[in-house]
Amino acid sequence: MLIHAKDHPVLRDAVAWHLTEVRYALPRRGDARVVLGIHRGEESLQLRFEGVDDFSVTSGFPESPASDDQVRVRILDVTHLQWDGVTVRVESSCGGLAFWARSVRIGEGLSATKRRAHRA
Repeated sequence: MLIHAKDHPVLRDAVAWHLTEVRYALPRRGDARVVLGIHRGEESLQLRFEGVDDFSVTSGFPESPASDDQVRVRILDVTHLQWDGVTVRVESSCGGLAFWARSVRIGEGLSATKRRAHRA
């Protein structure tokens, strides 16, 4: 099933990025969203996934067996499956995080590590 999946084009070399943040939201029934904060070197950004389904996080996540103790994610293009609009599969390097999504985009204007200042 996933053996024919290729890396998703939203982010070149996604496995080179380290996972720093996971946010899951259910604003309306059937409209789950996930935001993943990732970084590589001095760069930080957010990936926003819409239409998330089958979201799972295992107990103890993010314990990582990786030698550098950094959790990474693999983002796959699964449009070949033709599953009711699902185009993305995400899996973490340590196996503790996985989900399907209808779409993914790089978040606009906000990095994963900086927040806008509030003006009074």
